[in-house]
Amino acid sequence: MTKQQLNEYCNAEFENIDTVLYQLKVVLKPEADYSIAELAAIATFIHNFYNGVENILKRISAYRQIELKNTPTWHKDILKTAADFGIITDELYDSLSNYLSFRHFFVHSYSFTLRWEELKPLVNDIEKTLSTYKTATYIFIGSLD
Repeated sequence: MTKQQLNEYCNAEFENIDTVLYQLKVVLKPEADYSIAELAAIATFIHNFYNGVENILKRISAYRQIELKNTPTWHKDILKTAADFGIITDELYDSLSNYLSFRHFFVHSYSFTLRWEELKPLVNDIEKTLSTYKTATYIFIGSLD
C-alpha cells in the first residue's frame, strides 16, 4: 500500500463515518424521550463511529508495519498502540477510550438496557472527537515517508 492509497482509504472511511453522524442526527430529538428502538439506533451509530475509528487505526498500523496481536484485548491494544506511536494524542486517546468502553458495553449487552443519560455524553462529544481524530490522522499521514 502506498501513502496515497492509505490517504484514499482514510478519506473513504471518514466519508462513511460522516454518513453515520448524519444518520445519528436524524434520530436525535430535542427532548430526550426515546423509545428502546430509538436508543438502539443511537447506540448503533455510536458503535459504527468507533468501528470506523478502529478501521483507520488498523490500516495505519498495517502501513507502518506495526504488529497488532490477535488477543482478547486487541481493541484496547490498538488504541494504546496508536497513542504510543504518536498516531493520536493522549487527550484523544482518553476521548476515544470512552467510545471503546461503550463499544464493549454495546456488544455485550441488550438494547433494552440502554439509557439516554449514558449515551448523551458520547453523542454530545462525537463531532468534536471526530474532528480532532480527522486532524490527527491527516497530520500523522502527512508525516509519513
